[in-house]
Amino acid sequence: MTDKSNANGGDGGRQPEMDETEGNTGSPVAQLQTTADGDDELWTMDEMQEAQPCDIIEIDDDVLDQQAAEETLEDPDGGTASPMGFPDDDTAADVDPQATSGGYNYPPPFTRYEVFSPYTQFPYRTIGKLFFKRGGRNYVCSASSIGNNAIYSAGHCLHAGDNKSSGWSTNVVFVPAYKDGVAPYGQWQAKQLFVRTQWYKNGISKGLAQDMGAAVLHKRNGKKISQTVGWLGFAWNWSRHQSWAQHGYPAASPFNGRRLIANYSSYAYTGSVGASPAPTGVGSDLTGGSSGGPWILKFGTSNYLNGVNSYRRSSKPQEMYSPYFNNNAKSLFDLVKSKE
Repeated sequence: MTDKSNANGGDGGRQPEMDETEGNTGSPVAQLQTTADGDDELWTMDEMQEAQPCDIIEIDDDVLDQQAAEETLEDPDGGTASPMGFPDDDTAADVDPQATSGGYNYPPPFTRYEVFSPYTQFPYRTIGKLFFKRGGRNYVCSASSIGNNAIYSAGHCLHAGDNKSSGWSTNVVFVPAYKDGVAPYGQWQAKQLFVRTQWYKNGISKGLAQDMGAAVLHKRNGKKISQTVGWLGFAWNWSRHQSWAQHGYPAASPFNGRRLIANYSSYAYTGSVGASPAPTGVGSDLTGGSSGGPWILKFGTSNYLNGVNSYRRSSKPQEMYSPYFNNNAKSLFDLVKSKE
């Protein structure tokens, strides 16, 4: 997917902002956009329902086999976490120690279910659909609230990974707790987008190790997204030997993108994308549209964001990989949370 415009309604002549030290690349800042009639909802429900799923990236096995020797594995014994945050009328809980072993051969086991709890219930309300335009088309991914004005997603949802300022997604809106065409908390327009520079410059496949993106949102009715829906905690530098609840809005067959779907699965194996750190693979059958959806560690207690739906091998439809969340992921997290 490519785009001739610059960044989410920004000035096409501006170059992306670079943070060379931390390895993040940002789009120009976009002003709050309105529709022709002055309504603050940038997307109609018809446009949302007709948006195409942004594909889960698929990589040929032979390409990955050639790149495996170039990677190094990170699997520290300890890890660090930032706490979640409830909306104003809720309280938080915390958790137990990390696992240290595990792993499966393909196809790794997983349990998939449709979320039947009210989407307005925490922590489901922190998860939503991410709508954007690129190359004249409307697309949809998934994302989650991480505190302040920020959301986290996959890098390929926010930038084409083509090392061009024209690669930014535009008209980006986050719709938390979306269900069956209903947006209970409205649309939250993106003010600025950020991706890891490795994804920005390299894309598929050597950028997949850091296929992470985040956005700073405009306030809505004077409130931050985190004040309205709460936010997930954040965990980084943890052992890979964990279990996650992966969430997203898969829109490609056999799903239709109207409902939030969850997969429960555990660490299966590490990926090979020709760059470090090697991604983490689990069992999953989520399809396009779920890209960027959160991998939640210790779901229901601490609710730590610890991965995002990114890619799978083309011959392995029952798996999903996420970038390994180390200091790279934390750098992006810190950057977007610091923005007003």
